[in-house]
Amino acid sequence: MPIAYERDDQRRLITATVTEPFSVADILSAIDRQAAEDTWEYAMLYDLRAVTFALTEGELQQMVDRVKAVGSARERGPVGAAVGARPEMFRMGLRYTELTRKLMNVEVLVTSTQIEGWMARNARRRSSHEP
Repeated sequence: MPIAYERDDQRRLITATVTEPFSVADILSAIDRQAAEDTWEYAMLYDLRAVTFALTEGELQQMVDRVKAVGSARERGPVGAAVGARPEMFRMGLRYTELTRKLMNVEVLVTSTQIEGWMARNARRRSSHEP
């Protein structure tokens, strides 16, 4: 299974852990699922640290186009892209942030400390009294 999709309603967090082999169609399915489950405002962490190749510009654009189409102008929750320390993956993450700048907030995360900080800011546990 190229993408393990985990939804945590208490934290309003979805984690999509991507492993190889995978295709852009698998990522598009995760985007579609988030929209279909009406969790668009949840924080979304894409864990790409196990991936050994960067997506192409065309594949990144397909993702942007899908976010536009299924998002229906709804505000999207924060998106984190954990890419590890490989330069080509970091460049891919930065390019995705450029392409999505007007749509949503995307952070490229390289270190475990950055991932933990992103989680603390965007996916904190909520008490049973919070909406």
